[in-house]
Amino acid sequence: MKENPFRISGIVTGKYFIDRADECQAVIETMRGQGEKMLIYGQRRMGKSSILLNTADRLRKEKEQVVYADISPATSLTDVANIILHAFNKETGGTVNWIELLRQVQLSFTISSQGIPSLDVSLKKESADKQLACLSEVLDSLDAYAAKKKLTLIVDEFQKMVEFGAEAAEWQLRSAIQQHQHLNHIYAGSQTRIIDQMLMKDRAFYRFFEILSIGPIDETFMAEWIDKRFNQAFGKPYSIGAECIRLAGPRTRDIVKLARKSFVFAQRSQKIDSLVADAIQQLVSEEDDFLRPQWDHLSNLQKDILKVVASGVTEISSQATITRFGLPSSSKLAYHFNTLVKSDVLGKDSDGYHFDNPFFKHWVAQTLPQGAKS
Repeated sequence: MKENPFRISGIVTGKYFIDRADECQAVIETMRGQGEKMLIYGQRRMGKSSILLNTADRLRKEKEQVVYADISPATSLTDVANIILHAFNKETGGTVNWIELLRQVQLSFTISSQGIPSLDVSLKKESADKQLACLSEVLDSLDAYAAKKKLTLIVDEFQKMVEFGAEAAEWQLRSAIQQHQHLNHIYAGSQTRIIDQMLMKDRAFYRFFEILSIGPIDETFMAEWIDKRFNQAFGKPYSIGAECIRLAGPRTRDIVKLARKSFVFAQRSQKIDSLVADAIQQLVSEEDDFLRPQWDHLSNLQKDILKVVASGVTEISSQATITRFGLPSSSKLAYHFNTLVKSDVLGKDSDGYHFDNPFFKHWVAQTLPQGAKS
């Protein structure tokens, strides 16, 4: 069996990483600065975390220190502070004098036998304002450290920092961050609806960050990247990259996931024409146990809406579509469309509604009568 050149588990690095040269260079320039503030955001599965961790590894080779803190598991601002402290301790190899560094934090903290600091868990019972004040003091401590040794802090899924403290937390966080002259702040997030609101004119982070938006990789580049790896592995030309993008796009991880499964099929069969179609059918089948509960949780009307989107109809609210699929009035439809968007089942852009999970789309499409498909 040949080694599969496509990887989707964990953070993709090395030869498995699709080189986003421009985005990586922008992040590296921020990391090489001092007191920089950058926000990186885009839809999930676009490769933001891989970009950040690959650039962090490059900076570490230059003897720079980069703290990567994924705060998605946090349930409070105290958790956020502790995740950052633990990540900082790991990056610095446990060499920090915590009593000296955290002397300004107005709350007790403990140091484990492994030398890992943690704020007192009793803080989680306090108000969001008090927790945020303590988090700000932790960030101030890192800035003080960065005055002596250059340091970049990366906070992944940063929007959770303000979710816990509502909109007022944005202003408190901005006040703390803008005073930092040494620590580089790089924040990343995938909840684009929330982040777009946070960046509006009347909000705290309006024109505060340098913005780096992570969108789809150029389709031609992506298709050639996939085909090249097939060609190298099998010693003959393959042209399946474009089909992978058409069926799974536009998000990087979804495309690579389909390319990975197509590679598995290519080792079993010489039929190139049906390779990607067979692969996506297999993926949909494998995800049935995951997708079916999502489907069963929906109302009948929401299921009908998903069938309409899966059918490829573009004029969803037209009278012809309403009649064809037996839907209620367009005003009632709008409410349920918004519900599906808020729950991340559907997404919406200038081209209309689309499934957040492309494999869910193909799963739903299988439930349609043949005549209902466009």
